[in-house]
Amino acid sequence: MNAAVLSDSVPGPDPRVRLMLGGDVMLGRLVGKAIQRFGPHYPLSGVAPLMSKADLTIVNLECAITSSTREWHGAPKAFYFGAPPAAVHALTDAGVDLVSLANNHALDYDVEGLLDTMKYLRARGIGWAGAGNSIDEARAPVFAERNGLRFGMAALCDHQVDFAAGVRRPGTTYVDLDDEPAALALMRKLLEPIQQAKADWPILSLHWGPNMVSEPSRKFRRIAHAAIDMGWRILFGHSAHVFHGIELYRGCPIVYAAGDLVDDYYIDPEFRNDHQLLFELELGRAALRRIGLHPVLIADCQARLAGGAHFGYIAKRMTGLCAEMGTRVRTDGGKLWIEP
Repeated sequence: MNAAVLSDSVPGPDPRVRLMLGGDVMLGRLVGKAIQRFGPHYPLSGVAPLMSKADLTIVNLECAITSSTREWHGAPKAFYFGAPPAAVHALTDAGVDLVSLANNHALDYDVEGLLDTMKYLRARGIGWAGAGNSIDEARAPVFAERNGLRFGMAALCDHQVDFAAGVRRPGTTYVDLDDEPAALALMRKLLEPIQQAKADWPILSLHWGPNMVSEPSRKFRRIAHAAIDMGWRILFGHSAHVFHGIELYRGCPIVYAAGDLVDDYYIDPEFRNDHQLLFELELGRAALRRIGLHPVLIADCQARLAGGAHFGYIAKRMTGLCAEMGTRVRTDGGKLWIEP
């Protein structure tokens, strides 16, 4: 499935596509119990109408979808995220088209859990990048066409090296960001088939960096700039569990950290990680036209559109973080957006 092209293209003279990016979607543990109690629509029902209106919606799937109870056979982990098979309907109900599987929870329920995840995604017509039955499959891009524009996404993760796919071993696409020359060489290699397919918008999904940090490191900014310089046009970052500011570099959006979209995590009083965002990119063939920012509140294992004081907090925080990147956030009438 990850080599397929999802298409509903209707070329026009001035094509426009609305691309929705959501952060980590964790449908296990207490969220999984909520799915069993209230139904698979529950975790994302508060944001599903908005997400479903986008032309193309992408999230990072931060769990295995499986009925397997066998945990990862390697070194013990602090957390194992496994969602019931019905959880895949939470994604389809919210209009999710593509997911990244390159993360440190894709194999929490061992190889069987990853294979189940891919099976359930395939059955629901959801494409993925960043994992597969072999390293070649894990590195393969996923493509989608919308309104005459072609998107190609590859996905990488910089942690849980023992999850890395091998020549004949299922796993994820691992990248060692401490070896920058090798990491950039891998990014160029993953970009090649996307450029050969003449994708208008190559997307690099990166599950990178530590949890609960308020901004990207200088090294990450340097790597992100290098990725754009080589031809990636959107960088979709995640892993921090909180959102970072957005940088517009050479006209291309760098989402260093998209935060979380739904989870059951402890709420840190400093980072207030229950306050999150959805990112809506309006794209033409040649340029980014606008980024809509949609504040989200996670409560009771459910993502909801934020209002009132919650909206105000998210707006103020994002405005400050973006200002540090040289990006201006505009707000008017309960709307939040960025213009190039």
